[in-house]
Amino acid sequence: MLIVLEILMYLQVPLVWYLFRRYGGRDVSGSMLAGLLIGVFNEFATEPLWDYHLRLTFYKDAPVAILLCWAVMFTAVVNISSWLYRRTLKLPAVDPGDKRILLFDVAAAVIIAFPMETFCLKLGIWTYRLDKLNWDWGTIPLLGMPWEALAGYCLFMLIGPSFVRAWQEQFSFMKTGDAR
Repeated sequence: MLIVLEILMYLQVPLVWYLFRRYGGRDVSGSMLAGLLIGVFNEFATEPLWDYHLRLTFYKDAPVAILLCWAVMFTAVVNISSWLYRRTLKLPAVDPGDKRILLFDVAAAVIIAFPMETFCLKLGIWTYRLDKLNWDWGTIPLLGMPWEALAGYCLFMLIGPSFVRAWQEQFSFMKTGDAR
């Protein structure tokens, strides 16, 4: 089962790129690359905190497939956050100086990032090293997920999407623009 999931994780990048290109009219290669960079940093820095159960790794047991998940997750978060911002505030684009975008980034963490974390954990792609994490806030009812995981994603989204927005155009392979 895990090998099938790992293969699907590799296929998600071209699929998401294609879907955004085909139906959204935008190249998300730049946001994917920026998200990938954040993922490389995060996985390298936090590697002792999780036990992964996938095959192809880039550092100790940290899988390459997880890096691709970070690329897709940040692309989704930035686009959902930007869409929520534009719809809620009735603006044509995200104003780079408008700090309210951070609220929408946190909302996108709750809508996109945390459910992805929960789904992958429940599928057995990784397990938390609770002996090292020392999380003691309890778990979210019905989900059985640690409250600290949700808080961590909310905090992470205060910086990650801003990085992606700042660099997506420069990292884009097609130079056509992304979510704003």
